[in-house]
Amino acid sequence: MISMIVLRLLFFTFFFLSNDSRAQTASRQNRKVLVIAYYSGNATEIDKYETEKLTHIIYSFALLRGNRLHVSTAAGTILKKLVSLKSKNRSLNVQLAFGGWGGCKTCPKVFSTETGRNEFAISVKEILSKYQLDGIDIDWEYPAIQGPIGHHFSAADKQHFTRLIETLRRELGNDKEISFAAGSFSEFLYQSIEWKKVVPLVNRVH
Repeated sequence: MISMIVLRLLFFTFFFLSNDSRAQTASRQNRKVLVIAYYSGNATEIDKYETEKLTHIIYSFALLRGNRLHVSTAAGTILKKLVSLKSKNRSLNVQLAFGGWGGCKTCPKVFSTETGRNEFAISVKEILSKYQLDGIDIDWEYPAIQGPIGHHFSAADKQHFTRLIETLRRELGNDKEISFAAGSFSEFLYQSIEWKKVVPLVNRVH
């Protein structure tokens, strides 16, 4: 269990104008204010919060098992609960976050190969369908730079991240949202992401 998951509801309520790069033709006036929460609690604690005020809720985190995204039985129960909140908030978008601090140790190896990326993307599609989720949030900490001590990284991760996002978009099509968590420090901003290639393929950067 990742230590970060002791957090319950991270009301990272991002009151920002949507930077949906796949809808750049929309006028500034038509952009929607999003209220996004990351949730890592259980299936009952969520009832304490005013989720009807959210536009998005992202359950964190699912992890890799081999090359595939894995959702435990307990996590599956929580996902079903979150999706059920749509009965009170019909516009709620429920997503699944992958990785997190300490949760992406094998990411560089898995995503360095076409086989690994394809198997992962297929498993993401299966899980989103199984639990009726609206999208996936990738939290690889970090491509191409030091993350947790002992986690391998290399300069090639930067290109592999791009290919991962390309593979996900190709597999998921345009009906599902793809986002990723970004570090706010200069090393990440300059070394981890091929921004011009990745941003057109995702709905948001968190």
